[in-house]
Amino acid sequence: MSDATPTRTYRSPRREESARQTRAAILEAAAELFIANGYGGTSVDAIAERAGVSKPTVFTAVGNKATVLKVARDVAMAGDDEPVPVMQRPAYVELLADPDPYRTVRRIAALSTGLLARYAALDEVLHGAADSDAELRELWAASEAQRLAAARTYVANLAGKGPLRPGLALEAAADLLWLHIAPSNYFRLAISRGWSDDRFEQWLGDAVIHHLLPVPPPTNKEKNQ
Repeated sequence: MSDATPTRTYRSPRREESARQTRAAILEAAAELFIANGYGGTSVDAIAERAGVSKPTVFTAVGNKATVLKVARDVAMAGDDEPVPVMQRPAYVELLADPDPYRTVRRIAALSTGLLARYAALDEVLHGAADSDAELRELWAASEAQRLAAARTYVANLAGKGPLRPGLALEAAADLLWLHIAPSNYFRLAISRGWSDDRFEQWLGDAVIHHLLPVPPPTNKEKNQ
């Protein structure tokens, strides 16, 4: 029988908060530089200088440059650094629980627009860098697969609430939704062409309803016209 006393792990809330703030500053600085200068035009030295930390701190707090881009993009997608998958967050749970398929699509459009507004520019950086970096190429492929998985989840949910457009198979519907919620659409329409988020959201909802669902029944106002 051992008389050894278990070692207690010491935790300093102040130190943990300082580390969290340092990590956030690094990720914010990196996102700004990646978007402004591209992946190849951004160095770890530049990220450290912008964040006001040393170069070793970047590696310790986040990782190498590829990891910094990955984490910055992940944080932008989620809107925070909490370890909770996007699809498990309350707004998405409520979306899936909504019994009306047309209202569900509008919720998908609203949530997708908010998400794309946060990370589409960084996704464009990732896409541009994927051809020249094997690690980022794997990340890009995983990102595309993740979006397709989300589209399949949405389509299966919609199909459980009512019929899809006549003749449209589930996998084809998922492909169409995957295409419509691509970050490149937001980047081109909202960032490059200056569409407002409201306009993009309306377009996205209209397009998805048109391609995935039957013609919606007329409203009471339309019936009385």
